[in-house]
Amino acid sequence: MQPAIQQVIRALAEDGRAGALGIAEHAVNAYLEGAPTAGDRTLSRDILIRDLASLRGVAPHLAGFIGRVETYVAGLTTVDLSRSDLPRAA
Repeated sequence: MQPAIQQVIRALAEDGRAGALGIAEHAVNAYLEGAPTAGDRTLSRDILIRDLASLRGVAPHLAGFIGRVETYVAGLTTVDLSRSDLPRAA
């Protein structure tokens, strides 16, 4: 069983390696691609944003990294979510 997406993001933030943000973006894309429909992807994105906000409260020392992931997630448009192939991390 794979860890929850917020656990993956927290581990990446705590590790602090170069490229961690790109890996987090890839993890977000993989998580959202697991939803079968655009509506499910939109709901998953909204839940992820809520979970990231909760993580920020639990681990305020990671707020900078979490904020960058939140910005990426919030930037995914309805068009992005309607496709099964989400934009790839830079």
